[in-house]
Amino acid sequence: MKEKAPKSAVAFYILAVAGIIISILTELEKYSDTVRALCGGNTGGCQEVANSSYSTLLGIPLGYWGIASYLVWIVIYRKRKELAGLYGGVVLGAEFYFVYLQIYIIEALCPLCMAQFAVVAAINILLFATAYPPPKATKYRIALVPIVLASFLAFYVPLKVEASRAGTEKADASLTKITSWGDPSALVTIETFANYECPHCAKFEPVMKRVMNDYPDVHIIFRDYLFSHSRYASMAIAYAGSVAYFEGREMYFKTRFELFENQKRLLAYLKEHLEYIREDKTMQEAVDAKLVADMKRAKSLGVSSTPITFIFKNGKVVKKVTGYVPYEQMKEELDKALGR
Repeated sequence: MKEKAPKSAVAFYILAVAGIIISILTELEKYSDTVRALCGGNTGGCQEVANSSYSTLLGIPLGYWGIASYLVWIVIYRKRKELAGLYGGVVLGAEFYFVYLQIYIIEALCPLCMAQFAVVAAINILLFATAYPPPKATKYRIALVPIVLASFLAFYVPLKVEASRAGTEKADASLTKITSWGDPSALVTIETFANYECPHCAKFEPVMKRVMNDYPDVHIIFRDYLFSHSRYASMAIAYAGSVAYFEGREMYFKTRFELFENQKRLLAYLKEHLEYIREDKTMQEAVDAKLVADMKRAKSLGVSSTPITFIFKNGKVVKKVTGYVPYEQMKEELDKALGR
């Protein structure tokens, strides 16, 4: 008669399978509205983490790394439980790093990522209690501390070195100033949210172009909004951001208007131009940072559709313009805000 597996082994396999499922959901969140809804929708923490430059490692999505890690963990556990415990320290250190990223770098918490951290922590507690045979159990448990720390530092140190190397250059790399128009100290500020695949945005863009020309005393902040169902908008954001980073404000707006004018053939237009993007990590981080900031700003203002435009006076919203409106209506609202 076949012996039953120990309860600790059963618990390990259940937790490992739960971790694999969470890793799969992390990837499905990019494509499934149902899964995305669990994470707060298009402006939730999962979306902000997924849109950041930290959602991949060596070019591979973190969800795939999670699946691979659990499969390796299972194989090691079946061979030698004490080694599975030490391997767990490596995984736990990595999880501490990803939690650190969410709290201090991305400034957004992904529920699925936090669930993943909880599963890894639970497995480590289980292995800490059951995986190490006497008389070396104490030595194995003590060894876990430097392993967890070393794993965390293996991710953390390169991050801090890169940040230090970038220095003020990285701080100045924010694209918000470059992709804005007018004097930031102006009495009236406009914040407009658009998506490069939104047909109403394409129709509204010429209106904003006229506002830029006719209202030099107004500050305009152009923000990107990314829908989960967008197919090419992220590519357009990357291209426009690279132009802004390398070539400045004038070329950015020329490119922005061209992207909307070529919206019906957006993929073809991007294929013609993406090859000219220079590979530059700092530029990519700046583009990612702007998108994260734009999505965070959208969330704070309750944005869920595009185009949407807010008119501020002395820092307070005086008008919210939803959808496309003709230039005459925008002119009327701006004249009111300016007291004309």
